[in-house]
Amino acid sequence: MTSRRSPPTRTVTRRSALAAAGASLVAAPAHAQYARWNEWLGTYSGAARFYRSIPLEDIVPPPKVPRENFDDGTPFAVQFAVRSAEGNGAVWLRIDDGPMQTDEIGETLVFGPVTDGVALLRSAHARAMPRSATLTVRPNQLATEALFTHADGSFWRRHFTATFTSTGADVILWVFDAAGTRARTWRGATVRRA
Repeated sequence: MTSRRSPPTRTVTRRSALAAAGASLVAAPAHAQYARWNEWLGTYSGAARFYRSIPLEDIVPPPKVPRENFDDGTPFAVQFAVRSAEGNGAVWLRIDDGPMQTDEIGETLVFGPVTDGVALLRSAHARAMPRSATLTVRPNQLATEALFTHADGSFWRRHFTATFTSTGADVILWVFDAAGTRARTWRGATVRRA
């Protein structure tokens, strides 16, 4: 009968080290997703104004008479804050006018872990609760997309994008109508306050 010998301790240690190194390489991309988050923490305030209405070309058949939106070009206040909540990202947003106006306390969307640059809604604190929301994180930008329900049961979707600058962030707001035939956009700039 042959006896089996256990592997040398040095081999086990080497294998453990290789396994640990491999695990850290796999975990690094998931952890790196929020790498710039701490640089963005703070409160931003500024203004946005109507930019344009965009007909969505993928509607079949296209409407015979496209509807035009003549939105008011008067600027309105936009404030947002980038926060951390239990190690995950949170975005507070207050919009003072337009179809995507929030109430006076604004809304806070708390997201889960970011995977491949995207995180799903974990919880929300708002008077008008979104049905769903996502967060997208890029090297110099964050964006939220939230789906809301009107009282009549129809839906509308709001996109908020902040592209960070040395003094604040440029913002874009998109709203898609319930029929999905048109997107309206507002653009503006904010300054980091704290």
